[in-house]
Amino acid sequence: MKKAELAQHRYESGFNCAQSVFSVFAEDYGMSEEQALKLSSPFGGGMKMAGPCGALTGALMALGLARGYCEADETLRAESDKAAIELIQRWKAEIGPVDCKTILGYNPCDPVQKEAALAAGGSAHICSNCIVKGVQILIDLLAELA
Repeated sequence: MKKAELAQHRYESGFNCAQSVFSVFAEDYGMSEEQALKLSSPFGGGMKMAGPCGALTGALMALGLARGYCEADETLRAESDKAAIELIQRWKAEIGPVDCKTILGYNPCDPVQKEAALAAGGSAHICSNCIVKGVQILIDLLAELA
C-alpha cells in the first residue's frame, strides 16, 4: 500500500490527521508505528484548538525526522528551516490555508459547530484530501532533497 493510501486508511480507521500523516513516514526513520501514533496524537484538530492543520503538522514532524538537525549548528538549522518553509509553501500552493478552522470552514473544537457540520454531511472528505495531498507533497519534497 502506498503511503498516501495507508495514511488515508489510518484516518478512516479512526486516527487523527496528524497521526495519519506522521505515522506512515516514522518507520522509515527509525521510529515505531506505536511511538509515532502516540507522539502525533495531540496534534490533530489543529492542535485541539482549530489551529495549524494536523496533516500539515504531521508532514512537518516527518520532515524533521528525515531532514531535521540534532546539533546546535546554524548551517544545519538553516537547511532544516529551508526545507520546512518549502513544505509549507507547497502546501499553500496546493491546498491553500494552513489552519484547520479555515480549511474546514468551521471550528472542529466547538461542539455546536462540529455537530452542525456532521449533520450537514461532515468534513471527512476535506481532511482526507489534506492528508493525501500532505503525504504526496512531503514525498515529492524528500525526493528532491535526496
